[in-house]
Amino acid sequence: MSSNMRITRICQFCNQEFTAKTTKTKYCSLKCNSRSYKLITRQKIVDVSNLETERIRLLDFEAIKKREYLSINNCVQFFGISRRTLYRMIERKDVVTVKLGRRRIVSTKSIEALFAVNEAAESKLAAEPQILDLNECCTISQAQELYGISQTGLYFLIKKHNIRKYTSGKFTYVQKKDLDIYLKSI
Repeated sequence: MSSNMRITRICQFCNQEFTAKTTKTKYCSLKCNSRSYKLITRQKIVDVSNLETERIRLLDFEAIKKREYLSINNCVQFFGISRRTLYRMIERKDVVTVKLGRRRIVSTKSIEALFAVNEAAESKLAAEPQILDLNECCTISQAQELYGISQTGLYFLIKKHNIRKYTSGKFTYVQKKDLDIYLKSI
């Protein structure tokens, strides 16, 4: 049975306008149909491969969690940090390692202790009351004018001496007594 219908459609692969003879036609040619099929098939294969890789990666993490010692590569993968960051932590003695021949392994207990120290510091900061008298504070720009120091120099001093900053709205405040200790002699 032949159809005398002529419908203007847009190809789902190349987005070109074409004249179709049926209402179910999706592609302008066999070439577009084949390319679309290959693209869909290829994408399915890639998706299956990615799922398999993710499944293996999750299995590895479960196995890594159970170990008492981890290699440098396992630590880097597990925590999502760079090798250089891990080596810096080792140099600062934040993380305890044991050298076995040429290899270094990291104790999971030392990593857990590192997280425990960070959590304790955060809870200590959260426990401190943040009652602040703004008359005893100054903004960063006021501190620059008051002490005659550049913005970079002031931020460097605040960071170096762990001076607490307080943010209220769009302003950052620093207590004058904290700055007086380091800038009074200037």
